Formats: sequence, C-alpha cells, structure tokens
Amino acid sequence: MRWLVVLGGRPAMDVTFVCSSSSGEGPFKMEVGFFDTVQDIKHKLQGRTGWPAAAMSLFHDGDALVDDDSAGAGVTERYGVVEGSVIHVALDGDERRPRRKDRKDGTRRPARSARRERDGAVAPPLRVKVVSRCGAGRVEMAVRARGAVSALRGELERGAASGSGFPLPPDGGYFFIHGQSVMDEARSFEWHGVAAGDEVVVFEGSVTRAPAC
Repeated sequence: MRWLVVLGGRPAMDVTFVCSSSSGEGPFKMEVGFFDTVQDIKHKLQGRTGWPAAAMSLFHDGDALVDDDSAGAGVTERYGVVEGSVIHVALDGDERRPRRKDRKDGTRRPARSARRERDGAVAPPLRVKVVSRCGAGRVEMAVRARGAVSALRGELERGAASGSGFPLPPDGGYFFIHGQSVMDEARSFEWHGVAAGDEVVVFEGSVTRAPAC
C-alpha cells in the first residue's frame, strides 16, 4: 500500500488571552503554534496590542511561562497549552498574578507542570535531523515524540517564510520519509518509530493511497 496524508499550513490552535484590568483590553482569542515559544507568543501579542514584549508576564494554570527558548520546546510541550487553553497576561507593575485554585480540603493544587512530572507525562523533546532532497539542506529540529508529523511541516514552512534558507518545494508539494517508509503526517513520530538522532528526509512530490483491489 502506498499512501500519505499531506496537510498544508502551520499547525496551530486558538488560545484565549485574559488581560489584566490595567491593560484596558478584554479577553480575546489568538492563534498560537504548537511549537511557539513564550517569546514567540509575546511578540505576537505585541503585534496585536502594541504592548512591549519585555513588559509582559504570561501565566497558564498558575504557572509563569518562562522566557527560555534554549529549552528546545514550545508552550504545548513545556506547559500543556492546548486548543481552548486560557493564558493570563499581566503587564509590569500589575500585582494581580493569577492564582491556582485550592482543593476542597484547602490545600493548594500543584501546577500543571508539576502534576505532569509527577505522573510521568512530561517527555523531553525528540531531536531529529531533517534532510532536504529538494536542495542542499540539513537542520536539527526538536519535535514531540507523540506529536503529529504534520507539526514538522508547519515548523519548516514557518522557518522558510522567515528566511531560514531550508529548501522546500513551493505550494507544499513534498512528503517525508523515515527509513524506507513514507510517513503519515496524521500519525506521531513515536508511531513511526522515530528515535533521537534519526533522519527525516524531505522529498519533492506527493504520494497517494493506492486503490483497494
């Protein structure tokens, strides 16, 4: 059987932002990429609201979102931000930091990141080598093992749009190979057996499901 699910565009999700009363801004929704870092989000907010990125503090489920792009993972991996999540925005000088809700017995609920670490749900990003057969291109990227391969397409296309120089065919006309198998972009890297340090190869063209006999 020959097949590939090709998804164009950048994988993203709608997140609600609740701003401090001092900002004069009501809650609003904004698109956030699965691999967006805290700095990426702050710059998007700056473009929308005009607030300086350096003056913002972001909170999700009681956790402060730390500006640490060197961690190699976006807010989905590090803080559990998903479609429909709420991020609180505070500006410098605002003392109204969102608080975590207490349990019925009066004890403080642990932050989501602590709960995920306790439950063993946090996994370090998987670093893979992406090689382009559409030109001379090779780059190491961090992906989520249980994330869909389509997220890699989105990250590559976002990088190309910002001038990364990684060669990609126009109009999304390419597919991924791991080992000797075409990758289903709707499946996870874990499902494909991708391990740290593995190569994912970009080939120009498309592959379609062969008709059933």
